[in-house]
Amino acid sequence: MSSPEPIAIIGTGCRFPGGSNSPSNKRRWNPEAFFHEDNEHHGTSNVQSSYFVDDDPADFDNNFFNIQPAEAEAIDPQQRMLVETVYESLCSAGQTIEGLRDTPTAIIVGAMGDDWSGALYKDWETLPQYIATGMGRSIMSNRISYLFDWHGASITLDTACSSSLVAVHLCIQAIRNGDSRVAVAAGTNLILTPALYLAESNLHMVSTSGRSKMWDSDVDGYGRGEGVAAIVMKSLSAAIADGDHIECIIRATSINQDGKTSGITMPNPLAQASLIRDTYARAGLDLDNPAHRPQFFHAHGTGTPAGDPREAEAISRAFYSNGADDKLYVGSIKTIIGHTEGTAGLASFIGSVLSVKHGVILPNMHFNELSPKVAPFYDHLEVPTTAKPWPKLPPGQPRRASINSFGFGGTNAHAIIESYEPGYLNPSTGPVFTPLTVSAATGKSLRELLSSYSSYLKENPNTELRDFGYTLQERRSTLACRNYISASTIEEATEKFDALVQDEKAAEFNTKHFAVSDPRVLGVFTGQGAQWPRMGAKLVEMSPLVSRRLDELDAMLASLPETDRPKWTLREQLLMDSSSSRIYEAALSQPLCTAVQILLIELLELAGIKFQAVVGHSSGEIAAAYAAGFLSARDAIVTAYYRGYYTHLAKSPNGAKGAMMAVGTSLDDASEFCQLDVFEGKIQIAAQNSPSSITLTGDEDAIDIAAEIFKDEGKFARKLKVDFAINRKTHKPPHPKPQLGRVLV
Repeated sequence: MSSPEPIAIIGTGCRFPGGSNSPSNKRRWNPEAFFHEDNEHHGTSNVQSSYFVDDDPADFDNNFFNIQPAEAEAIDPQQRMLVETVYESLCSAGQTIEGLRDTPTAIIVGAMGDDWSGALYKDWETLPQYIATGMGRSIMSNRISYLFDWHGASITLDTACSSSLVAVHLCIQAIRNGDSRVAVAAGTNLILTPALYLAESNLHMVSTSGRSKMWDSDVDGYGRGEGVAAIVMKSLSAAIADGDHIECIIRATSINQDGKTSGITMPNPLAQASLIRDTYARAGLDLDNPAHRPQFFHAHGTGTPAGDPREAEAISRAFYSNGADDKLYVGSIKTIIGHTEGTAGLASFIGSVLSVKHGVILPNMHFNELSPKVAPFYDHLEVPTTAKPWPKLPPGQPRRASINSFGFGGTNAHAIIESYEPGYLNPSTGPVFTPLTVSAATGKSLRELLSSYSSYLKENPNTELRDFGYTLQERRSTLACRNYISASTIEEATEKFDALVQDEKAAEFNTKHFAVSDPRVLGVFTGQGAQWPRMGAKLVEMSPLVSRRLDELDAMLASLPETDRPKWTLREQLLMDSSSSRIYEAALSQPLCTAVQILLIELLELAGIKFQAVVGHSSGEIAAAYAAGFLSARDAIVTAYYRGYYTHLAKSPNGAKGAMMAVGTSLDDASEFCQLDVFEGKIQIAAQNSPSSITLTGDEDAIDIAAEIFKDEGKFARKLKVDFAINRKTHKPPHPKPQLGRVLV
């Protein structure tokens, strides 16, 4: 069987118990009211401790997801926390809300518990209005598709404790079948009522100590735990093409069923062993080849008298029936954070991902003495009780782990994951151009985010600022409340982040609120007078993309007829310092300005910024026409060149040198001014920019005198940085040569 393309894990999000060595006391009901030492006593449980997440189930950022309070209060807390965790997994994966909107992204959720509906239905008279959608199992996945506008598979499934790993399997199928490019597998489990304790205590399924003790001689059931988790997946080739960060890869997954056993909850070691072997075969791995075997096996490991020995037997059958004698580490995260039931598969999966990624074997807690029932299958297995470094491997051999997850009704799932080593990229040593942009749903959240980024950079001073800026700019969702800073060093970035956090007025001044919908962008292109020596020089020097494009524009001018082509290049003129720059000469300023505008248009387009409309002033109309698609880049740069070329040849009627000036005055005042005897025929109105802004054009000596008069009157007056007087009635440049039309073809 040929091996399928691996699947890349590009992001994770999770909420699991912290400090789980000591299970916390129940805090959502009175445990004493339901306790009895006899686990078979009707209506009681002999369990008083479990593993709980630190988050308050009542907390939910409904405004972030645009959910009204009346609807939010009816939503199952498992669903609320799931929505938040899925969003966090997208952030981890660098996938933006807008980037996945209206795509066939799949979301498959594993869920087992249903405490919420049981709690609500105890009081019929106070049922919330939106209870139907709030407690609906199907809505757990459907709401995520709705909120993020995804159109792929949207499924909630229940195979009990294997639910979330089965969700991973189905997501992989969606990717490999071509149904989805991106798929999210999730699981959710919160303990909100004592109902399941009462049911499972009678079946001797839960531990009286509240702890999971995998393979220990003192096993007496599993310790219940809470957890919500999500992982984001793509095919490996898609993740590489998209430049995603890859946590690890999945070689293969499989699911099967125990079938007929001595009882519906009794595991089948033969079915479990077959599942493991089939998954390795599906991955194209040969268990007889030492290089194809795992170094760590993440067991289901519930800590039950019936489940533990049967799983140990299955592992032994799968890996050692052929006489192999290598050692295999076996453990379970359930001994650390408890059995998270519907989320258990993903808990094991994420724990294994971290182990494989960092090269550390997880410790197994509460393992003091091997169970005699497990001992017959333990010869080549080892349960580590402390964290251990990953076994040393030959060069090129990946770290590999197997993951089991079983449902108590017999639905089994298995996954094989491997470490991933990305190809080497030469780090850039140039300065950072990208601003550090930050966005959040509210101003308060924005300030907290700025503070957290500052703390992160202080704790990680070797962070590449270019990479950090790229992540903020391209790998974070664009939300309504935004701010930004520019910085060239980590120290400068932290100082500016801190300043915004501490100075409320500064933060409020710079913070902008925007509609999250796609903006309508107007491109405004200036004419002459705004240029300066070395404009765009840093961009050309530090951006290979810009540098190559500038060479292409130079090649276009070099292809003009020999009698017309410039004796200079765009590159040399843009890079000249102020002492030798000719950027204020008409023949050069127009093609240079247009070249820089073309480069900026293309950079903005690469950044996803497109103009819905454009407007240009004077020579800026050339670049505006290019941005609108009416001119090609060649037509634009050639037109700008000839416009400057013939403008330079134009002469004043009296042979005087020309000039232009911007004046802060009205049209009527400027008209009267130009009709004065001293200025008649020497100065004219070139343009009315606004009711109080006029551009004058004419002879340079007359423009200089006029500037002093306007300044004496207290009016704004500034000469433009041009060496010609364009837009005057007597300005008649030589007629363009007949070949001008031909060179634009």
